[in-house]
Amino acid sequence: MNTFTIRARSIGRRLGIHHLVYNLRAKLNPNRSYEDRCFKALQETIVPGDVVWDIGANVGVYSEKFCQWVGSNGRVIAFEPNPQAAELLINRLGGCDSLSVERVALGLHAGQGTFVVGSEITSGHLQYGSDAGSVAKIKVPIEIASGDEVCKRLGSKPNVLKIDVEGSEEDVLMGLRETLECSSVRAVMVEVHFQALESRGERDAPIRIEKLLTKLRFRLRWVDANHLLASR
Repeated sequence: MNTFTIRARSIGRRLGIHHLVYNLRAKLNPNRSYEDRCFKALQETIVPGDVVWDIGANVGVYSEKFCQWVGSNGRVIAFEPNPQAAELLINRLGGCDSLSVERVALGLHAGQGTFVVGSEITSGHLQYGSDAGSVAKIKVPIEIASGDEVCKRLGSKPNVLKIDVEGSEEDVLMGLRETLECSSVRAVMVEVHFQALESRGERDAPIRIEKLLTKLRFRLRWVDANHLLASR
């Protein structure tokens, strides 16, 4: 993705063109959602016995699939800082022996942060700056950790990562830099939230994300307009 594409997408969002394109795609393929494409791409990557990190797990829609795919010898680590979403995830999938839930947000450095709960109690994002434009019912203090630190604490590295963090994706990847250099990490699926990044003043972050993953010797493929799959 280049700078021209980023600028064009920004203009398209402001004009509402992206909504028209999305609705047209939905009409042409009513039985295939973006999640179907992402599920398929990840299922083709994950094998039994893998360690999979679900970063931004929410209520565990992906975690549930990952638990099925990794089998009894695999492991799924779900990262979800939103207390309400984490509780629902545990209640839904608490019987899965391969699942562990980390109630932290991954980021660039360890520390404390604030989670801004969205219009739905299970939605939201990590607060960036003053976040004055956020419409939030609740702001929750949370713990932030870097992925590299978590790897050291757990004593293992993931084979596959799925990242959906509402605009904090570059920070998550930078906090995993050491881990991602390991050849045992085979794939990273990143949902790139273009609008959230632009609102943070990070409009060129998608370009930097591509450059970082390419430098780490991943092959890149856009599964759809927002999901980038990096694989080895």
